[in-house]
Amino acid sequence: MISRSRIRIVVITMMFLIFIVVSTLGIIYGTTRIQTTKENKEMLHMFAKAYDENGFPDSAILQPSPQKASDDFTPTTSFHNFQVSTFYAVAFDLDGNVIEYLNDAPSGFSNEALVEYASNLLKSGKDYGEGNSVTYLITKEDDYILVTMMDTVLMDLTISYLIKNMIVFGGISILILLMVSIILSKWVVKPIETAYEKQKQFISDAGHELKTPISTISANAEILGRNLPDNPWLENIKYENERMSTIVHQLLDLARLENIKPTMSEVNLSELVLANILPFEASAYENNLELNYDIANDIIKVCDKTNMEKLISILIDNAISNCSPNGKINITLTEESGKIMLKVANTGEEIPENEREKIFERFYRSDYSRAERVGHYGLGLSIAKAIATEHEGKIWVDCIDDNVIFNLNFK
Repeated sequence: MISRSRIRIVVITMMFLIFIVVSTLGIIYGTTRIQTTKENKEMLHMFAKAYDENGFPDSAILQPSPQKASDDFTPTTSFHNFQVSTFYAVAFDLDGNVIEYLNDAPSGFSNEALVEYASNLLKSGKDYGEGNSVTYLITKEDDYILVTMMDTVLMDLTISYLIKNMIVFGGISILILLMVSIILSKWVVKPIETAYEKQKQFISDAGHELKTPISTISANAEILGRNLPDNPWLENIKYENERMSTIVHQLLDLARLENIKPTMSEVNLSELVLANILPFEASAYENNLELNYDIANDIIKVCDKTNMEKLISILIDNAISNCSPNGKINITLTEESGKIMLKVANTGEEIPENEREKIFERFYRSDYSRAERVGHYGLGLSIAKAIATEHEGKIWVDCIDDNVIFNLNFK
């Protein structure tokens, strides 16, 4: 239980921290990309404005004219960024004929390839975009159309380095946070673990200490019964003493399951279930109940035989105790695709859906007076769940068509 709590704490903590790390890195990448795109667009506007005033500018020596804010951009780009950028541009007349072109880096485009690429961008119908390691802007004036392109190879390389660094940084951060979470989870559950161990030790010690006085009371009551036959007060003492004895033995069973490693061996589960059904046939007959069973042959399960017998008996006893008058009990054992399924069903009152998990908790009884009347004290199903868990099984309850069905599944 403590181990599952630690795992749950680590998983929840890591989910939260991973979300924070991924969100932070995503924001860094997103803002960098947005700022880069904004600066690229601004420099293209600056180049186009300079061309409109003085023809093709020499980006190495010419400072473009100051730009005013508009709906497209807000000037923030430094002159240095403009100077170190590589531009390509092709000017067309209104009929699509080339007027002139600028090829700052012939190694990137040949003159023919530059003109052809610019023509294709012009035909695309888009005024701004990215492609082939360039960012482009198309501006239309009264007597010409200018296709301005800026080389973004270096910028794309920087962005790729940023992504790689973020992945490495994020991975290292998550590993560090995982180790910290594991250490912190151990520290957080330490008080709970200590209290839980003390509780188990108390239950075990108290159970053993109570066995002696219960046995003494039982022996004395038997002796008194010989001298005081049919005494209601004495009968009440015997009844309550038997009740206390049952609770103590069940508490000790729970403590034993939690503290002692089960002895596993191959068991013919089919024969074990049949052997545990037979003693209950008389009880079912006395209560006018119909007991039916369908047990598949030779189902083998590696388990603790004693505990498995106890689990089967608890489920059958629970079905008989809670079956409706003149009702039916159906027990089936099947194996399919390596999974073993035991079902114990009885006709009876439906268990409310919000209580179907709670009935496996210690001392939980959805109907107190009825549970007390049938001699159950809220520990049997807790023991059943503990046994199922130690065998890597799952136990749950369904209510279908006036039938209460306890399902036990083993891998």
